[in-house]
Amino acid sequence: MTKKRPSKRVSRRDFIGMASVAAGAASLGGLPSLAFAKAQGAKKPMFKGQTLRVFVYSGAWEKAFREEFVPRFEAMTGARVVVDPGWWDSIPKLKASPKGHPAFDLVLTDGTQGYPAIKEGMFQKIDMTRIPNRLSLVPSVLNNWVYTDGYGITFPESAMTLAYNKNMLKFTPTSWADLLRDDVKGKVGLYNSFYMSLYTFACMKVAHEGKPGTAAREIETNLNSVITFAKEHRDAIKYWWPTSTDMALNLVQRNTSIGNIHSSDILPAMAQKPELGAIVPDADRAFVQFMWVIPVGTQRKDLAEEAINFIFSEDMQTAFAVRGQATANLASAKIAAAKNPFWKQIYPSTTEQLAKVAYYPYDAYTKNWDVITKAWDESILRKGHRS
Repeated sequence: MTKKRPSKRVSRRDFIGMASVAAGAASLGGLPSLAFAKAQGAKKPMFKGQTLRVFVYSGAWEKAFREEFVPRFEAMTGARVVVDPGWWDSIPKLKASPKGHPAFDLVLTDGTQGYPAIKEGMFQKIDMTRIPNRLSLVPSVLNNWVYTDGYGITFPESAMTLAYNKNMLKFTPTSWADLLRDDVKGKVGLYNSFYMSLYTFACMKVAHEGKPGTAAREIETNLNSVITFAKEHRDAIKYWWPTSTDMALNLVQRNTSIGNIHSSDILPAMAQKPELGAIVPDADRAFVQFMWVIPVGTQRKDLAEEAINFIFSEDMQTAFAVRGQATANLASAKIAAAKNPFWKQIYPSTTEQLAKVAYYPYDAYTKNWDVITKAWDESILRKGHRS
């Protein structure tokens, strides 16, 4: 039976619109203009006439990439950039491409898709000497085999955030263990993808057991107990959200009171809706691991490497950060934190905070993919079998 929604509600279109306005407002003031790119373009238009096909994630990333990166990079290099947005379709499109003619020259992907695709031989090694701006990133974000083996530049995006409606709670959340409270049971919203929400269950479990800060190790060494814990507590979940916009909308409409969400999407919502609150507990803080990788067979490898280097320039990192994205460039993080208190609340912006950046346990996920997906689909998203 479908529960009737309140009559005074924010439509999905209105909410997306308000988020876009907030994100745009956050980007105003103090951003580098095209002058830098044009000045550079006058010096090295060596890619004039070439076209770079780039896959990026739809939504906030696509908007920022089109508005901040594309005009600067085109002015600097003389090349044309074609942006192809999507979600889970970059790898299938590459697999369907004719040999030697990949659908993209440069791909933004994440650990869930990038790890297996690299191991399947779909991406080539990068000439790291052509990416000097990688050295501006804090070492913690590059401490993984994707980077050390030369396949891509990894960076943090979207911290796992505990979001809530202040008017629906009689307490202020401080820990992932708060999702186990009796007074929020049946009012929790979690992402329907396991890479985030199985980790959320692990955070709930270790916090409840008095071992906060050990969630990643729990998944790596005690996966079955985490899966069992998730099965036992899945009835507390009212809504398995498909996108952060849906979760934020449900919080505003009071259909859920608390749950996990992507930081990049709750930031603009908080700026518009004061009843929304969010924290990223220090214990077990985890980020989505994004990476820039270059497909095998592209004829534009040099141009793709030029693009990666420019993406990690302080100019571009600042432009992305003030729009609500994370950055591993300390100087850019300080600028974004000074401009936006919500950003500072969610993302690391000091040397100490950035040194502790950690990703979801992607290696453990890849190693146990079939076991996790079977349990997740059959017994957690659905009630299924408890054994």
